[in-house]
This record gives sequence, C-alpha cells and structure tokens, in this order.
Amino acid sequence: MVLTALLVGCGWFDMPGRASAGVEPGKTPTIHTRTVVSEPYHIDRMYASMRGPYGFDDVALHTSDPPELLWIVGYRTTVIDGGSDDELSQEFMCHANLDFEASDYYDRFPGAPPISGRVFTLSQGQQDISFPEGFGIPVTSDLPITLATQVLNLTQPEADMRVRHRVDVRFVRDVEVEGEMVPLFQGAVEGFKALGDARFYGFSGEEVDHDELGPGCSLGQAAIAGDSDEDRLGQQFTAHWVVPPGREVNRTNVTRFLNLQFDTTIHYIAVHLHPFAESLTLRDITDDRTVFEAKVTPRADKVGIERIEHYSSAEGLKIHADHQYELISVYDNTSDKDVDSMAVMYLYMRNPNFRRPDLSSLKPASSDVSDAPKSPSM
Repeated sequence: MVLTALLVGCGWFDMPGRASAGVEPGKTPTIHTRTVVSEPYHIDRMYASMRGPYGFDDVALHTSDPPELLWIVGYRTTVIDGGSDDELSQEFMCHANLDFEASDYYDRFPGAPPISGRVFTLSQGQQDISFPEGFGIPVTSDLPITLATQVLNLTQPEADMRVRHRVDVRFVRDVEVEGEMVPLFQGAVEGFKALGDARFYGFSGEEVDHDELGPGCSLGQAAIAGDSDEDRLGQQFTAHWVVPPGREVNRTNVTRFLNLQFDTTIHYIAVHLHPFAESLTLRDITDDRTVFEAKVTPRADKVGIERIEHYSSAEGLKIHADHQYELISVYDNTSDKDVDSMAVMYLYMRNPNFRRPDLSSLKPASSDVSDAPKSPSM
C-alpha cells in the first residue's frame, strides 16, 4: 500500500485543563491517507444485504518505532471496476466496516468510554465521512485494525462483473499537530424489532445459516428490549428484520444501548439504512425533542439509496447521560415482496475525559491482525 499525504487546513480547539497553542500561518497539519483496495469480487447474480461476496484486509495506518499517537479524521469508500480504477455505481456497495478489538483499544486508552470496536460503517447513501476540522478519533500506530468490505446487487439479475472496494482512511500524526485535537469516540444506537413467525434474514424472511453471511452492519452487541420486560419473558429481538409491503414505523429505546457515562456533545452523525427507508430519527424522550433526523433520498431509476443526510458541526448537539433516548425508523416498502432492513445511527461524540496514552508501556495486541477472526459481525 502507498501512503499519500494531502495538505489540508485545519482549525484546532482548546481542551479543558490543557494549554492550547494557536497554529501559526503556513503550519497547517498534514492529512495522511492510507488507501486499501480489496480483492476483486465477482457479481454474477442478485445478492441481498449481507449475502454478497465479501473479504477482509488488515490496515496499518502508519509504521513507527516506538508507536505514536494518531488521529483518524475521515473515511471514504468507493466501488471501482475489478480491472481498473474506474469508479462504479454505489448500488453495488453493501458496506465497508473499519474495526478494531475493544480490548486492544482499552490497553492503549484505559479511560476510554464504552465502545463496540466499530470505527466506521459506510453504505449506500453515504460514501465519505469527514469530521469537523480539528476533531478526530485517537488511535495508536500499532493498534491492529481490520477492514471488512462486501458488495450486493439488488437490481441486475444478469450481472457478470468484477468489482473492488477502494477505501481511504485519513489521519493526522499527533507529532505534527500544533495545539490540541478534540478527541471523539463512537457511540452508536441501533433499531431492534421482535422476531415473529421465525422470520429472520432475506427478502423472503427465510432463516439463514450465519456462516453463509458476510460481515454485518450491526455492532455485534446483544439485542435489548429498551425498557420493556419482554426480554426476560423469552422474546427475541433482531437488528436486521423484514419489512412487508407497506409503511412501517419502528421505535426502539436505545438509552442502555448508548450507555453514556457523562454529558457530552455529538459532532458527527452517520446513518446506515436499507433501500425503502424514509428516515431515521434520534429523539430525547426526557426533553421531548428531536436530536437529529436523517432523511433518505431514494434512487429515482431503480431500487436503492441515493443519499442519506448526515450531521457535522464543531459546535455539536448536546446529549445527556441521565436522559432517555429512542430511535425511530420509517420504511415505506413500495414493492410487492418483503424486504430486509436495518436502522443504525453512528454518533461521534467528544470525550471530555481523554488522556494521552503512555506509549512506553503498551501491551502487545490481543492477536496479530492477520490472525484476527474472519467471521460475521452480528
């Protein structure tokens, strides 16, 4: 892989309890980009979500000895031709996940808030995440990171093509920063629905062996039932459910899933939905207000998503540890058959308790990246 560097101007922000020097003119930090290109995937038939060809790649952002502090500031993925760099339609992109083991992260950042190990997921409707200038996710250069990419095909039953994912991870080296970065952590919320009639995956609702599935968009945490007692009564929930023809509004209390340890502000929100989605809304139940609503623009010519709204702001949205929150997804299935669905909102929030890692006492990673399990993230 080739490490490229782009000069991008950034603004830096004061951190409580720490001195913050201004950036002198002409000394803007360098945004480095690590580019990963997947192996070609052969699309030769229709593939629903999580049923298409998929693969994994190890990602080393920067090589240094000893390890150093890095800040991830952006993430982009595109689908390209299998034999060239020509960009193809995003209709063939299921998703691109960037993950690390939570235990490895806690070894480096012991005081980090609860995390799932999912850094990013990009899918149809959003192919690029760029944090506000001066904001980033802190990682160390020796942290094992895994990229999972998968394709789908909802529109071309006679397809016969080879495609690849091209993924760019943008980061800043802390040693090149004058001033202070604002530390972010990801705290996603996810919609759940009770399983009924043994329906689980796929357009027909058939139950599927998980070993046949690719890497999921779900965060890999157990489903919860909000504030209800249904889970204690044996009711099962899924984050990947079937929507029959017609309109559906689904509500999930996500307070415990969010698991906030302190009041903070959200500075970026990315959304993952499936075709036929109309919107996804995060509401503050305690204050009876909408925190953020993401609306969906469907493709005009075929099944798929053209654009999903996202949120980005240095000022941020307030969110409180002692409040109740719910996620509301709206789907309008205008087809004549069942469709699969998900509803995930990825919140990138400021960590007010961030402490720089002691790079001299890092423990070895829990496993070598190349030996990391290559299994679905359900």
